[in-house]
Amino acid sequence: MFLPTTKKEMDKKGWDSCDVIIVTPDAYVDHPSFAMAILGRFLEKNGYKVGILTQPRWKDPLQFLELGIPKYAFIVSGGQMDSMVLNYSSIGIPRNEDAFCENKNPFFSKKGEGKKYRIRPDRCLSVYCNQIRTACKGVPIIIGGIEASLRRIAHYDYWSHKVRRSILFDCKADMLIYGMGEFPLLKVIENIKNKVPFKEMNVENSAIIAHSLQDYTSPIRSKIRDFLIRPFVPNELSECAIENQRFSHTPIHSECAIQENIGDTIILPSFEEVSKDKNAFAKAETLFIKNDDRKILAQKQDSRYFIQFPKRELTQKEIDDIYDLDFERMIHPRFKNVPAFEVVKTSITSHRGCYGDCSFCAIAAHQGKAIVSRSLNSIIKEVEKITKKKYFKGTISNIGGATANMYGSNCEIGGCNEHDCLKDGMGCKNLLSGTNEYLKVLNAAKEVNGVKNVFVNSGIRFDPCILDDEFFHELLKNNVSGQMNVAPESLSDKVLHYMNKPKSKVFEDFVKRFALMKNKTGVRKFLLPYMVIGHPGENEHEAIETRKFLQKHNIKGRQFQIFTPTPMTKSTAMYYLNFEPESGKSVFVEKSIRKLKKRKELMIQ
Repeated sequence: MFLPTTKKEMDKKGWDSCDVIIVTPDAYVDHPSFAMAILGRFLEKNGYKVGILTQPRWKDPLQFLELGIPKYAFIVSGGQMDSMVLNYSSIGIPRNEDAFCENKNPFFSKKGEGKKYRIRPDRCLSVYCNQIRTACKGVPIIIGGIEASLRRIAHYDYWSHKVRRSILFDCKADMLIYGMGEFPLLKVIENIKNKVPFKEMNVENSAIIAHSLQDYTSPIRSKIRDFLIRPFVPNELSECAIENQRFSHTPIHSECAIQENIGDTIILPSFEEVSKDKNAFAKAETLFIKNDDRKILAQKQDSRYFIQFPKRELTQKEIDDIYDLDFERMIHPRFKNVPAFEVVKTSITSHRGCYGDCSFCAIAAHQGKAIVSRSLNSIIKEVEKITKKKYFKGTISNIGGATANMYGSNCEIGGCNEHDCLKDGMGCKNLLSGTNEYLKVLNAAKEVNGVKNVFVNSGIRFDPCILDDEFFHELLKNNVSGQMNVAPESLSDKVLHYMNKPKSKVFEDFVKRFALMKNKTGVRKFLLPYMVIGHPGENEHEAIETRKFLQKHNIKGRQFQIFTPTPMTKSTAMYYLNFEPESGKSVFVEKSIRKLKKRKELMIQ
C-alpha cells in the first residue's frame, strides 16, 4: 500500500492526521531511487504516520493543507534535483520537460487552459516554505534534499549571478538536514515528539539558525556525545573506535585525539564578507571543503549564525535496512507515466558515496566521499523483489551507485583526512578496490530465477586501480549492453587539472585496453564518453586538444554538455572567482554564451 497523498487515502488508513508530511515537487514514486519514498518508508517503519504531499499547486497557500496539519513537522524537499538546474539549461534557457512529472510536462495547465505555471517553481524550497508559513504558522519545517544540501552556506548562484545567503534563512525553516538524512531526520522527529527545542537537538547532518555562537564553540566531549545516534557496531570494534570514525576518516586511538579531532567550531567568513570580497569567498570555500563536515561549522548571516553539526556515517547494516524497506516499486496511481521511473524501475543502488572528488561534482558534498556498500544478501533480496513485478522482462538495468566500480572499496588503514584515493589514476597504496566483491554481486544477481541480463549503466571510472583486467573483461563481456558510459569530461591536461581528474594519458590507456578487451571477448561494444564544454581553464586551445584526441582515437559516440556552475562546488567557485580558491592562482573562464555554443557545435562536428 502506498503512503497516503490525499485525505481520502488517509481515511482508508483510519488516520485523522499525519505525524509528518513530506512535501515534494516530484510525482510520487514509491521506489528506493526516490528520496520521498525512502524517507517516508523509513519513518513509517519507525512508527510514524507519513503523508506525501506531491506537486502542490503552490500559488495557493491552502493547497499545502491538503493533508491537514502534521502533528510534528513538514519535511520539505526541492525534489530529486536542484530546481534551478532542472528548470533551466546550462545557457539559461527554460526547459520544457521535467522527467519527474507526468509525461515530462513541467506545467500544471494543459494546452488551451490559459496561462501556464511550473509544477516545480524556481527556488522551490523557498517558495514552498514561505507558502506553508502563510497557511499555518508555528508548525516545524525541516528542509532537505539536494537543493538544501548544496545551498546550506553562503554560495554563488549562477542564475542570479550573485552570492546568496544560506537557503535555511531564505526558507525561514527551523532546520536543514544535509546529505543522506534518514537517521538524522528520525532523531529530529523523535526530539520534536519529546518537545526538545531545535537549538538543543544538536543532531548530526543538521543545521540550524542561532542567535549566538556561545553554545557551539566548546569542544566538550559530553556535548558531542549527546547528538550521536548509535549505529550498528561490529563486535570487534570498541565504543571509542566507533565514536572516532563518526568524525574522521583517520584512525584515532586516544581520548586526547578525540578531543583534538572534534576541536573548536570552524568559523567561516560571514555572508556580508563573502558577498563583497572574493578573497573572503575563497577562504570560506576552502575552509568548507577542508572541513568535509567533520567539525561544527558556523557562518554569520546578518545578525544571526548558521550552525552546522558534523556528518554521520552509515554502517552496512543500516544501509541494508534502508533498502530492505517495503516499497511498492511503482508510480502512485494518481500518475500514469513518470519518465524518471522508467529509467530506474529495474535499477538497484548498490552503495553510496564517491571518492572521485571531481571539482565540478556535488556528490561528495551530498553523499560523502566514504563508500558505504550494501551486503550481497541485501542486493539479491532486492533483485528477487524486482523479478516478481509484472513490468520485469528479465533485465536488471543497473546495479551501481554514483560510480559503479567503487562498490566494496575500502581503506587498509581505515581512511585519512585527504581522501585522495585515486591519486591521478594510479591509486593510493592503501586503497582496496572491491572489484572482486562487485563481480560477486553482478554474477549472483544473474543467477536469480528469471534474470536474463544484469547491466551496469552507472558511470564507470576508468582508473586502472579500480578497473583491473579481470573485472574489465567480465564487465565488458557480461554487463555492458551496448555502450559503456565513461566520463573523461575533457582531454586537455590543463583542464583536467582544474577538474581534479586524471591526466589524458590515463584515458588514452583505457581506450587501448577497451579495444584489446573487445577483441578478446569478441563483443561489439562502444564507448560513450561524457564531455564538458567551457569548464574553468578551457579556452579554444584546450577545446581543440579534446577534439583532436577524439578524432585520433575515432571515438564517435559522445555527449557534450556546456558547464553549469552548480552551487557549492570548487569548479563553481573558480567560475565566480576567476582563480583557484585555495592557491589564488588565476584561471581563465569563458563566460560568453555565444562562444560556448559555437565551441559545442565545433566539438560535435
